Amino acid sequence: MSNAFRPRISQAKDLFPIVRAHLAAAAALHSLPAGVSLELLPIVEDGLVGYEILPNRATVTYLTIGWERRGKPVVRESSYLDGRPASLRVVAVDGRAAAPDAARLRRLRQRDSVFPDWPSAAEAVWSELSRLFPQEPRHAIELHDLRQEELDEALATAYRHLAELDPQIDFCGVPDEAQYGFALTDPKGGHGQLAARHPETWTLWFDSPAGTVQQEWPMLPGSTNPTDGWVRASSVPLPPAGSGTRALASAPPRIRLKDRAGDRRRGERRLAERRHAARSSRDRRQGERRQTDRRLPQPGGTRTRT
Repeated sequence: MSNAFRPRISQAKDLFPIVRAHLAAAAALHSLPAGVSLELLPIVEDGLVGYEILPNRATVTYLTIGWERRGKPVVRESSYLDGRPASLRVVAVDGRAAAPDAARLRRLRQRDSVFPDWPSAAEAVWSELSRLFPQEPRHAIELHDLRQEELDEALATAYRHLAELDPQIDFCGVPDEAQYGFALTDPKGGHGQLAARHPETWTLWFDSPAGTVQQEWPMLPGSTNPTDGWVRASSVPLPPAGSGTRALASAPPRIRLKDRAGDRRRGERRLAERRHAARSSRDRRQGERRQTDRRLPQPGGTRTRT
């Protein structure tokens, strides 16, 4: 895969929400240790475009989920390993021992896994995160997607203003990168930036042979509020493993609406069962009364025993 691969705005605005949706769906089957949160950082690196998953705890392995040039789902595992480097290194300068460089004593190993679809890639990410953070107690996963939705909206708005050019966009994978600005480029000589430097305002400018585009628009309400990660462990611990209880993530609004519809169906079914039970009880009482009436002497007649 070429290192020069950069997504078009049209690709980024469509695929980022798809990746997050599958990550959120897979999270419902997993959990996190108490106090752990995970942030999603948009990144373009070594032919891969997607999200680097940044935990709030130190680890030697970091995961990235995204797509390569052909649009295939990829999970990248980047590990920093201790050990002697394979190449020569400086041990002395002018007869004096050189201080060891910790960065040089660590080797970066990257491994890319290509998956047939996004659900498989998302499940692989959560399985690896469970291996990286196995601590107990386990907690359900809370989802806080508003800040990511804000970037989705900004990309969609920028595309509407630049649809004819559809420039490439670069993501460096650093926290709060929107404040510094995302670089926009076009093979025909255009260049510009999408940034959120002003409070709660996006700014877009792009110069090209066809002219200059300058636009501003407000952010979504509340999207600038600080949050502790895209997902985090909830405050309620889960029952111990083996109890038969499955970890459930706090679902995004669309999923919650579907769950509420399911609750309504279950409620209607319970109501029907109660009505059926009430009818059965009423019919039983009426049958008992009819049976009692048959035992009583009827007017103008006598009862005989055989």
